[in-house]
Amino acid sequence: MSDSDQPKPNSPGTFSFEAVVRHMRVHHPGCPKKTRLTIAARVSAREWKDIKLGAAVGIELQKYVRHSLTDYDELLRSKMMTREEARTFIAPQVQEILHVWRKPGLKLRVARTEREA
Repeated sequence: MSDSDQPKPNSPGTFSFEAVVRHMRVHHPGCPKKTRLTIAARVSAREWKDIKLGAAVGIELQKYVRHSLTDYDELLRSKMMTREEARTFIAPQVQEILHVWRKPGLKLRVARTEREA
């Protein structure tokens, strides 16, 4: 393996994929796994200047929710609202989703019968 093939350590201002996933499991346990992996990839792919991991995750989570889970883009495309108006309009929805994701996800357990116990 040549020197260029060696994995490079994270430079200041970058966060490893694994560190982001760990952070999200602790602080956003209700976030769906697919979304968690998407956010981890986005956060770890860019350099963050003077920002902590939690803030970087928060920025990417808000962007993801705004563009993927709300009508934000449609509001802009249809020219119904300005960018700021659309952000203000969908802000409560974004905050509600993020609030739910801060809580542990629901884990269903099937009750065992006496025979299985």
